[in-house]
Amino acid sequence: MSYRFPSFRLLLLGFAFLCACAAPGLAEAACELRVGWDEWPPYITYKEGHFHGVEYDLLTSTADTAGCKLDFQQIPWARALKMLGAGELDLLYGAGYSAERAAFAKFSIPYRQEQFVLVTRSKAGDEAESVSLNDWIQSEKAGDHPRAIGVFRGDVYGDQIDHILKNTKNVSLVELNDNEQMVGMLEAGRLDGYIIEDAVAKMQLQESASPLHRYVIKEQTADPLYYMFSLRVDDGVVQRFNIAIRRRQSQGR
Repeated sequence: MSYRFPSFRLLLLGFAFLCACAAPGLAEAACELRVGWDEWPPYITYKEGHFHGVEYDLLTSTADTAGCKLDFQQIPWARALKMLGAGELDLLYGAGYSAERAAFAKFSIPYRQEQFVLVTRSKAGDEAESVSLNDWIQSEKAGDHPRAIGVFRGDVYGDQIDHILKNTKNVSLVELNDNEQMVGMLEAGRLDGYIIEDAVAKMQLQESASPLHRYVIKEQTADPLYYMFSLRVDDGVVQRFNIAIRRRQSQGR
């Protein structure tokens, strides 16, 4: 003789239903990411109580599609990299890939392309739109004095540019913390030039009181950017970001 236990079966079905309903909420609750950010106009800036900029819009849209909440914490880039490595931050944006960074972080797939340019003081008659960084360094030599080139502290510029900066003679790299420092030191004659994102350079050319010149760097016209995650972030979260990036790119956005 067999016995049926309808009450027990109903209990199991009810428990399964509750788990299915609760699962999406649990997934979202588990994906709350601490994001390190700093002023990076025109990509991301904070004015009158609100964030603005294409980088902010991209990040929040991607995170929303991935089902993640973001907690923005204003921290200088170099310190934010250390905090990400220590697990004190979960996510950074606008990051170039390097083997050194891969030792302490996970990377998404590329989510956009970035072009770095060289900015110098404007010279009469110079209408060139692009330049070989290596040739510019060599042609700009003044005796035995190395060329002072401003770079953003903690940043990477892609394999070709980084190779030139690290291996070319007569280069003195000056690490700075913000874009205003770069413009100020260039105008004061303490830099011969600096390397920066193209959109930032275009904005500076419009706003600077002194004439500046922008060159596309021939050795590397574009570089992929990634979201960079702490190693403590679950791989599933990274994959959700990748799916969100692919969805946006398939829609041509």
